[in-house]
Amino acid sequence: MESKDGGLFSHDPAIFYDEKSKYYYTYSTDTAPRFREGIGGQIRRSKDLIHFEYVGTALKEIPREVKELTGVRNIWAPDLIRVGDEYRLYYSASTFGSQNSVIGLAVADNPKGPFLHRGIAVHTTPDSPVNAIDANPVREEETGEYYLVYGSFWGGIRLLHLDAKSGLPDEEGYGKVLACRARKSCDTAVEGPYIHYNKRNGYYYLFVSYDSLSNVYNVRVGRSRTLSGPYVDYNGRRMDDMAYPANHVGLKLTTGYSLKKGTGFLALGHNSVLETESGWFMVCHARYEQDPRISTLNVRRMVFDKEGWPAVSPCLYAGETEEIVPRDLLFGIYQRIDFVLDVKRLCEQPVSMELRADGSLKVADLTGSWSYDGQTGWLEVVIGGALEKLRALYATHREEGGSTVALTGRNDAGIGVWAVKHSKKRKQRLTVRSFV
Repeated sequence: MESKDGGLFSHDPAIFYDEKSKYYYTYSTDTAPRFREGIGGQIRRSKDLIHFEYVGTALKEIPREVKELTGVRNIWAPDLIRVGDEYRLYYSASTFGSQNSVIGLAVADNPKGPFLHRGIAVHTTPDSPVNAIDANPVREEETGEYYLVYGSFWGGIRLLHLDAKSGLPDEEGYGKVLACRARKSCDTAVEGPYIHYNKRNGYYYLFVSYDSLSNVYNVRVGRSRTLSGPYVDYNGRRMDDMAYPANHVGLKLTTGYSLKKGTGFLALGHNSVLETESGWFMVCHARYEQDPRISTLNVRRMVFDKEGWPAVSPCLYAGETEEIVPRDLLFGIYQRIDFVLDVKRLCEQPVSMELRADGSLKVADLTGSWSYDGQTGWLEVVIGGALEKLRALYATHREEGGSTVALTGRNDAGIGVWAVKHSKKRKQRLTVRSFV
């Protein structure tokens, strides 16, 4: 999904499906250079996860006690959960680079609001061991208990128990640490937590964003059998490991990339996750390579391999199904993006990859082989001494126009791979006009 109106200037989007109205809603920070009515917490809705319309703002004014503690003029990173007939919106009140922060709770009887202030869930100061932003309310499957996942720089990601009746914390302190990073290597850069449970395999997945939100932001994931962790990555490393090289902890799911010069996305991060009857989706924001000041909403299909690890499509969702791609549609030339854990540039550049009908392939100057399971839609690629497992998906080629095939997955070391086949329909390079 890429919209020039409904999704433009979205930041930190949280996705929510309302069973009553049958709408998908996103709640986000708004980065528009012009103010809308209200003071933030932008609400958009969609029937199809493709076309989003702007609904309004969650709050019309900053609650007095929140303003007195933080002095903010707008709110950040709202997220919604429904408890009974009540819709509970948790939001952040802070300023950039500050630990003087508040997570507030506002409630309504419908997902559009108006939301009324109920109280402060978490308040932090420069003396606190964590920063009170980026709230994600989550329900524990086994007990039905509610928790708040939150945090950012200064102490990482925490888990705090909530009172089911009020929605406010009922335990002292700041909660249990789930993920953190060392200051000496990355200035503790982890934020935007989101936990989602997979009923099919019994794992909780903790998604977080690493590094700077303005340039090399990227999504990482770990999983656990219990909500409280510990969360471990693809290689068995804990997400709160402070000793191992910081950029090598957490399975990397997104990366800045460009399939054609000047049309790429960078800083794909602060995601949420949606499970529907037609599959799983990751919803995040990204910035345009041509003008990084502009953020926009990204909706991408997410799939799981047989070991239960997710991968995200390199193409924006445009209504494609998850049905199996026939083998003969895989033959051809692709633009391939190899993920880099120690990021050096904002957008990774593609190399050419050719899948041939005889089961051979070529990636740049390397040759290898590939095989395809037509029952599951997964390829096994052997190249440069590494085994890669990639899922083939129907996709729409944003840069060239027309339908195509996309591949997503990783090698046996957990390094991600994206590839997009050239479409038959070519169009002129995309341009992004500046709104600033």
